[in-house]
Amino acid sequence: MITILTIPGIHCDACATLIKDVSTDFPEIQSVAVDTTSKRVTLEHADGFPKERWIDAIEELGDTYKVDPIS
Repeated sequence: MITILTIPGIHCDACATLIKDVSTDFPEIQSVAVDTTSKRVTLEHADGFPKERWIDAIEELGDTYKVDPIS
């Protein structure tokens, strides 16, 4: 499955690295692509992926990382 979200506060490669690092805590995620220009995060994941738990983990990084779902 594919989930696309936007995180308007993404502004650099360090942001992308941080998001990818947090995502490694979720074994259901097979791949993470972060586009710093469009502020989009594309997650490829298995069924049963706890999206809300992932969003909480990302948003715990700080106010910059407010997640807005696209699909």
